[in-house]
Amino acid sequence: MTTATITLTDICSGGNHLTFSVTGDVAATVRADIGDLTSQITDEDKIAFVKVLAKLAKMVRTNNQVRQLLQSGIAINV
Repeated sequence: MTTATITLTDICSGGNHLTFSVTGDVAATVRADIGDLTSQITDEDKIAFVKVLAKLAKMVRTNNQVRQLLQSGIAINV
């Protein structure tokens, strides 16, 4: 199983700039404006989301294993 934890680690004094830390099998620091989180999810966002989930699923699995997993479906709870 691939794991990633996303944590809000900093908010600027004005509250408009956010910093997230991603840890686990994927590591990153991501900076965003509050507007990035309040705008509607676009079709491009949806496509990118599905591609990233599929890549995360593939990280620790063979082609057959990832195909079976994705065909049976994965659930994301936030």
